[in-house]
Amino acid sequence: MLRKQGLTEKAATEQLVGTSSSAKNELLFSYGINFNDLPNWQKRGVGMYWEQFEKTGTNPVTGQSVVGQRRRLKRDFELPMKDDYGQFIADLSGGDET
Repeated sequence: MLRKQGLTEKAATEQLVGTSSSAKNELLFSYGINFNDLPNWQKRGVGMYWEQFEKTGTNPVTGQSVVGQRRRLKRDFELPMKDDYGQFIADLSGGDET
């Protein structure tokens, strides 16, 4: 909203640096935007990562049904928050949360 008012990227950023979340919410509200009503992906961002899944196929030699592991790119519009986000990242990276 600050950029739409003509502020440069630098000026808008400087105005928001160090500002509390409640002050940012008040700024949005002054423009008729209720932060709590925004979709989660606009508040938290979007995650894109590989996910494993099972795919059933047919062995062309034997004709038997087989299950294989595949991966696909997942778009996640519902990222977790706070401690749950840390655990989510740890699970994705295969490590423990630190």
